[in-house]
Amino acid sequence: MNPQHFLHILKQIAKLDPVQKQTLTTALDSQQNPILSRLSKEIIQHSKCIHCQSDRLRKYGFSHGRQRFFCNVCRKSFVCTRGSAYFYQHKPELWQKYLEHMIELDSIRRCSKAVGICVTTSFNWRHRYMKATQDTYESKLEGIVEADETYFRTSKKGERNLTRPARQRGTKASTRGINHLDWVSVLVAKDRNHHEYDQVLSKIDAAKINECLGCKIADESVLCTDGQPAYNQLCKVHHLFHVVIKNNQTQQGLYHIQNINNYHSQLKRWYLKMHGVASKNLPKYLGWFRMLDWHKYQTFSSDIKTEVEKLFEFKLLQVQQHNFKT
Repeated sequence: MNPQHFLHILKQIAKLDPVQKQTLTTALDSQQNPILSRLSKEIIQHSKCIHCQSDRLRKYGFSHGRQRFFCNVCRKSFVCTRGSAYFYQHKPELWQKYLEHMIELDSIRRCSKAVGICVTTSFNWRHRYMKATQDTYESKLEGIVEADETYFRTSKKGERNLTRPARQRGTKASTRGINHLDWVSVLVAKDRNHHEYDQVLSKIDAAKINECLGCKIADESVLCTDGQPAYNQLCKVHHLFHVVIKNNQTQQGLYHIQNINNYHSQLKRWYLKMHGVASKNLPKYLGWFRMLDWHKYQTFSSDIKTEVEKLFEFKLLQVQQHNFKT
């Protein structure tokens, strides 16, 4: 637009009545994509180059409606979606609507129909967002920590070159009990502050548990388990007070494993709604459920925050943002 025409428009704003000003404000806000605006503000706030982490940035116009930045050190430019889960993703006007349906636990086909995209795009978007949640754990578990393992049936869904005959979902395992061919083991730990950690393991043994939980549980914490001997080495090395809850007990005073058992139950019920998850994608779905569980314990004030602001407080959306190096 011609600068003189723009100045003329600015002068006319003072002549508008309150209703017209509100209409104009609403029209201007509706033209902004909240996700793209947040990504741009995040880069401006951190003032770091995605490539070299320099703080010598300046705005560099727009590219397909996305704010572009230029680094005066490495002489590279990038759009605001670079380094986030939205990079190389089209149709930004549908991102927020898709995430809202995803949070409501709608299926891939239902999300596809509601948003207006094909099923393949819906699948790709879901796995793109879930991948960002895969490695989002709390830095430490402390206080009273409950740990237990759970198992999921091995699934080769989607693989073209099977080394075994294909089977239908829901069929019985080849042998009774737990074996590593038919079941995938998942180690889950959770403290009383609702901080959770999970990891898919090839097998449950002392070395694997010590490797996973050794750097996650704060020293001198209390570890509650069902008596699996593999936890003994972890408790000995990191000076953890080990409380064993036997099968015929529900709790010992403040110590119990009811929280972790409840978490397993909710996870299994939610997992069944997915109608079959390939074992290679299991870590993504564990991360997604972790975000949903985290969201339950957050408190939002509906009086002062809009629906868009509440959506951004949901951790599943927060982790899609840039991962700036410190």
